[in-house]
Amino acid sequence: MKSVVSYPERGTGGDNKYRGNCSPKLLKDLFELYNPKKVFDPMCGSGTTRDVCLELGIDNEVMDLNPQYGGWDALRDEIPGVYDMIFWHPPYSNIIKYSGNMWGKPDSRDLSQIPLSEYPEFIKKLNLIQKRLFTSLRKNGRIAILVGDIKKNGRLYSIQRDMAWMGTPEQVVIKTQHNCWSNNNQYNGNFIPIVHEYLIILKKTSCSILPCNISVPAEINWKMEPRLTWRTAVRVALEELGGQAGLTELYKELSGYVATKQHTDPKAKIREILQTKPEFYSLKRGIWGLRNVA
Repeated sequence: MKSVVSYPERGTGGDNKYRGNCSPKLLKDLFELYNPKKVFDPMCGSGTTRDVCLELGIDNEVMDLNPQYGGWDALRDEIPGVYDMIFWHPPYSNIIKYSGNMWGKPDSRDLSQIPLSEYPEFIKKLNLIQKRLFTSLRKNGRIAILVGDIKKNGRLYSIQRDMAWMGTPEQVVIKTQHNCWSNNNQYNGNFIPIVHEYLIILKKTSCSILPCNISVPAEINWKMEPRLTWRTAVRVALEELGGQAGLTELYKELSGYVATKQHTDPKAKIREILQTKPEFYSLKRGIWGLRNVA
């Protein structure tokens, strides 16, 4: 296994028709690298982890919210054992819905029922599950988390960036995707199709201390940012006003910025910035625009 892996041929194990399933070859490479004695998969999908473990003779337990695999709820139900490796491939919000689609009826406990409009709640639940899974790892055990990015309406939702990284980061492997739905579509403009996933490998090096790096999705309100420069403040304000505005509008818009309130003559400072910085230009007296500057 290297830091970039590609499996054009899926391999044997699980169900290749089960949407979102990963290549058995990835799991085989992972397990042969770390040689675990007992593996747990909390969201086993079509059972790929189980099949690979059976092939390699590795003791394993696989669970899923799907009643076929016990109807096990990763957020609430007791984890059945203790493991030296966990492979976890969670859903990517509601990009592929599982309950009510791949199996059974829609289940409110299913992470794939959480819409992107509730993305912070999705990340919160991912973090809670990851914390629970770490409690079932032996010391020096590992959790390997396979996650991807989501692109919708021009916005990138980077799950691996936003979720917590619990334990000691040991490796990130980039896995290229093959035969995915997006490969059959033509895209206009500057849209870049996502053709990779991340395999994040985290190690439990201590039983009592769990290093944790959390990136909480949030919005920055530039008006409340005290360290914003005048140049950036004027540019942001002009962008907010549609790229063109009169001085009166700019004065009013910038009056709400914390960073501009300490100047003795903010209107004079605004005019200075407009007149001296190349990204601004005068349309006519008292009206300013914003140009693209390389």
